[in-house]
Amino acid sequence: MQYLICETQNQVAIRSAAIPEPATGEVIVRLSMCGVCGTDTLKVFGAYAKPQKLGHEVVGSVHAIGQNVKRFEIGQRVALAHHVPDPQSHYSRRGSETMDPQFKSSNIDPGGFAEFIRVPSIHVENTVVAIPDHVSDKRAVFMEPMACCLRALDRMSVQAGDATLVIGTGAIGMLFMPLLDDLGVKPIAADVRPERIATAISWGAVGGGLVGQDDLIARCKEHSQGRGVDSVILTIVNDATIKLALDCVRDGGTLMLFGGKPGTALKLAYWDAFLREINFLTSYSATPNGLSRAMALLSGTRYDAIETLISDTTSMADAQSAFERVHHGKTSKAVIIP
Repeated sequence: MQYLICETQNQVAIRSAAIPEPATGEVIVRLSMCGVCGTDTLKVFGAYAKPQKLGHEVVGSVHAIGQNVKRFEIGQRVALAHHVPDPQSHYSRRGSETMDPQFKSSNIDPGGFAEFIRVPSIHVENTVVAIPDHVSDKRAVFMEPMACCLRALDRMSVQAGDATLVIGTGAIGMLFMPLLDDLGVKPIAADVRPERIATAISWGAVGGGLVGQDDLIARCKEHSQGRGVDSVILTIVNDATIKLALDCVRDGGTLMLFGGKPGTALKLAYWDAFLREINFLTSYSATPNGLSRAMALLSGTRYDAIETLISDTTSMADAQSAFERVHHGKTSKAVIIP
């Protein structure tokens, strides 16, 4: 079989290996497709130690089953993710599952961009989710990204009647639109591409504007009785987006720093943020509970159009070009197929 790995800075390599055999409690999944996450591109082009495993937004079918596996059967379609927390750890019992050492050390083998993937037993029990027959692979591949969004919203504690500005409406930013709308929150979209603003409005945003052109402060006040939005989700985090977020958020509001890159250092007018009692939050990855919640949402008709976010479908042989397009922002969502 073939799989992708990053062994050298800026390069995605194709390697060969024998098809793995499942141990007790494990399954082997045959890949249908795997989404390219921004984290994957950071592992290739960013300051990560090499080698790096790649791929965690996996959709496939069960190819082989180890002893004692009762939840799945051969040929069943599944979606899966790569990290599993210890539910009894100090971190997990305090709501910080993604900070648990087991979460960060666990992984699928040899990664999500592989023709056949060995799924360890702890993943089989926690991060493998059956795909309903009516849900397409292209919709199911959004399970893990949506679960990441759900975790961010849980940490923000948004309430019905709130207004939330989403800065950056690529694939991830767009997922927040219907999720916020379903919670009774008024989403407002900010981006540099007018077509993305139009799509966001069709997906539930009450309005939006182009960064650097439209008066986003006024539009946020328009939908919040003049206060400013209750929260801002930044899928792009830099000095400019932080300033925009602080200009648009109400006093006592929340900034969710959802995106980021290694080495990012931010300038912050701390005294102003202190006097305004601005809350700064971050959110990293997804939990097992979030994965099953995401699949339940994706199973409904509300998310029928989500697969239209996929702009690139690329074979493993052309993976390097797909990673480069994602890295340079030239595609909204890319997926790799065998």
